[in-house]
Amino acid sequence: MKWSEIKKSFPDKFVLIGDIVEEKISETRSKVIEGTVLEISDNGNDIRKYYRQYRKMGKNVLFSLPSTSDEFIIENIPYKGIVR
Repeated sequence: MKWSEIKKSFPDKFVLIGDIVEEKISETRSKVIEGTVLEISDNGNDIRKYYRQYRKMGKNVLFSLPSTSDEFIIENIPYKGIVR
């Protein structure tokens, strides 16, 4: 399902998305084009719980907030720190 359709179908909801198709904008930024709706909730805590469950299963998922814009931009920031 296209991101624009997801946004219109589930306004003011937390949405967990899998099978994500992204368009690379820059080295660290991507735009979500489409994905599969896995879970829908009014509660952010529930969506985070579902997110953790799917991640434990090895699924590549992300969730949108009710305030996520019509252009869903993801920024990957490299982790900086000391690895032991």
